[in-house]
This record gives sequence, C-alpha cells and structure tokens, in this order.
Amino acid sequence: MRVSLVAYAVGLLLIAACAAGTAPAARAPAEDTARPAGERPALAATQAPSPAPLTKVRAAYAVVSAGVAPVWLALDHGLWQKHGLEVELTLISGAPNNVAALLAGDVQFIQNSGDAMLPFQAREPNITAFLNTSASSAHRMIVQPDIQRPEELRGKRLGVFTLGDGNYALISKALPLFGINPEREVLWTPVGGGNMGGFVGALAAGAIDAALLTPPTDLAALNNGAKVLFNYADLGLPYGGLPVYTLRNTLESQRTVAEAYAAGIIDGVRLFKSDAQLGKAALQKWAQLTDPAALDWTYEAYRGDRVADRPYVDVAQLEQVKEAMATEQPELRDLQVERVVDRTVLDALDRRGLLPPP
Repeated sequence: MRVSLVAYAVGLLLIAACAAGTAPAARAPAEDTARPAGERPALAATQAPSPAPLTKVRAAYAVVSAGVAPVWLALDHGLWQKHGLEVELTLISGAPNNVAALLAGDVQFIQNSGDAMLPFQAREPNITAFLNTSASSAHRMIVQPDIQRPEELRGKRLGVFTLGDGNYALISKALPLFGINPEREVLWTPVGGGNMGGFVGALAAGAIDAALLTPPTDLAALNNGAKVLFNYADLGLPYGGLPVYTLRNTLESQRTVAEAYAAGIIDGVRLFKSDAQLGKAALQKWAQLTDPAALDWTYEAYRGDRVADRPYVDVAQLEQVKEAMATEQPELRDLQVERVVDRTVLDALDRRGLLPPP
C-alpha cells in the first residue's frame, strides 16, 4: 500500500518524539501584550469554507442529434457543476445497449427514444422517464431517388443503428399506415455508431434504400442526391420524444442527484435557446458540423418549440405510442405508462422557480 507524504512525515515526527522523551504539549500562541488590545493581530484569520465536493455521476445518450444539445451544453459550460454534480457523459448507441448499461449500474441516467424504450419498460418497470426536452419530431424519411411513394418501401433495406432502437420503433409505427408489415416486409439493415452520418454514407454508397434522418444529416443526404419521402410529423402519429431515464430506486435513494441532473439540462435548454452562438458551437463540436448552412439549418430547426422549456414527460402521448405499437407488440398492452413516468422531480424544480411559467 502506498503511504502518503503527510503520513510519512507524521511517522517521522512520532519516532523523533519517542526518542527524545515525552513531547511538550502544544500551546496556543502567546498573546501580544505589548500593544493595546485593539491593535493586536487576530490569532487566526477567518478562512472561507471549502466548496462542497461534487457528486460524480455517469450518464449516456443514444444518438448524436441536435435533440441532445441541452445535455452537451450542460457538460461544456459547467451547468451541472452549479448544481453539485460532476457528470461523465458517454455515447452508447442504441436503446438495447443503453438499457443494458443502466441496469448494470454502469450509468445512472440515459437519454433515449421514448418509442424504443416502452418495450424495455414493459419488461422492467423500474426504468422510469422523468424529463423530456424533445417536444416534436424533426425526422424525415430520406430515400433513394427512385422511390416515389411510401408503399414502395416494401422489400427495401431500411437503415437503423440496431434492431429495437429509436429509428426502428418510429419506422415500425409508420409502415402500417402504408399497408406494410414491419416484421416481414422490409429488410432492417443495422448501421452502427450512433451517429446519423452513418446513414448518409450508407445511402450514398447504395447500402440502404431509406433512413429516418434529422437535421443536419437530412440536408447532407439531400445534397448527395437522396430525396424526402415524407415528414414524420405530418403522419399524425404520436411521438415519444427523447426522454431521460433512470431507475425508480435511484429516484428514491438519490433524489437530490436526480433533481440536480434535471436542473442542469433545463439550464442547457435555456442556454441553447437564448444564445445562438453557444448553441451552434455545441452542434459544431458534438455533431461535427462544419458546413455553415447545415449548422444554421439544424439550429433553427430545434431552437423553437421542438425543444421544451417545461420538459415534462407527456403520459398521454406515450399512451398513444403504446397503443400504436401494441398491434405488433401485444405485450405492451399490460404496460401502465403512468407507472413508468415520474413528475415529482420536475415538480420540485418548478417549486424552486427553475422552470419558466406555463
């Protein structure tokens, strides 16, 4: 075992004291009586209290998307530190991998597609959503130029990060609108990495026929010759957003940590919307955007109502998502959505004045 220098020095002093006999008792400094009391120096200067140590937290997000920008800003600008946290943030691509890390205790918080997470919550109701900054979908179905109608997706190769991820869940929900069975009539093609830029490359190389993209990757794919088949928001489907999750027992045993984590993200939302320069800098760094047009396109697509100022998880919306998915996944019918959503964390922050008025 390594001995610290302080412990080593103390040991030497004890040895010296034993060799010389009993050490004299320590005495307070002698009082300066040569001067009047009002002119004597203070015996000990008042020291400023040391700042409380930061609580270390590990968190993960599943996809490189502008919807994660408030989290990136919270990390880059010390917003979590203001609330007492030191956060280690990691990209773990895909809902299955994210969930595995959460259940194993490798991370305490994850951010993932609400649509993709419902099947996992049906199997493990301890997984709880407590914050969702993503209020509406910015996804567009981008396809090879020879595909003219949604019905032509039948038999085509559809890009996902991994089976069961957010894109898989969203596309699976949309395909039945066009008479396509998502389990039997398309070819799911994994494109790993967690960065939607991989879909752009796969489309350009002809390795996939279609992918669900968000800004800026949709613009990059269009510049490569692909086309928009439909805007996901125009389909009228419920949208689960991109909530933040933890375990129910974490909320119960580490309430202040969960509140601090949420508070940092809320500060990130405020910064993203109020400071275009910092918002774009985060997108440039984390999404590796270098093209000014793509950077502007992405920031403007998200700075408005798509990013929620009061990021409560919408139980009614998730209930509609569940019903839409239950046709293909009947095990979801038994899931009580209100049991896997928590409002108390944001309620506490609201009472402290950290949320804007409704």
